[in-house]
Amino acid sequence: MAGDVPRVASKLRRARLMSGALPGWITIRGLRCDGRQGVAAERRAQSSEYLVDISCHSDLSRAVALDDLAAAVDIAAIAATVRREMAARPRALVERMTADVARALFDSFAALDEVRVRVEKPHPDGLGAEAESVEIALTRDNAARGLS
Repeated sequence: MAGDVPRVASKLRRARLMSGALPGWITIRGLRCDGRQGVAAERRAQSSEYLVDISCHSDLSRAVALDDLAAAVDIAAIAATVRREMAARPRALVERMTADVARALFDSFAALDEVRVRVEKPHPDGLGAEAESVEIALTRDNAARGLS
């Protein structure tokens, strides 16, 4: 099923190109967010900093034509949505945190048809690594069906 996401998204992008749309990606890299995550309850009680990368696919034709924020997907609003969702509640797994962010973006922005979210946890406990991360790509259709 996860292999179907790129294929479905590619077909959707081709259809939009043929309709006169201007498909494109809105991207934020390294968004600093606070969140609570950990398998152990004591880890979930402590807030930690995470770095989040977000790529949102949308039709940019109105924003390009009008050069007006009201016709665009507001990047500051995307960042605020991500920060709010990251801090909303503790989770055991980074995977759940990442999927929750992707779904929150679809819930908040009707113009998005695909999102890619990568949540990085710097210096994870006991791993001896610089960072660990989880990346999820979802289309609106998969998010609506509860798939990730």
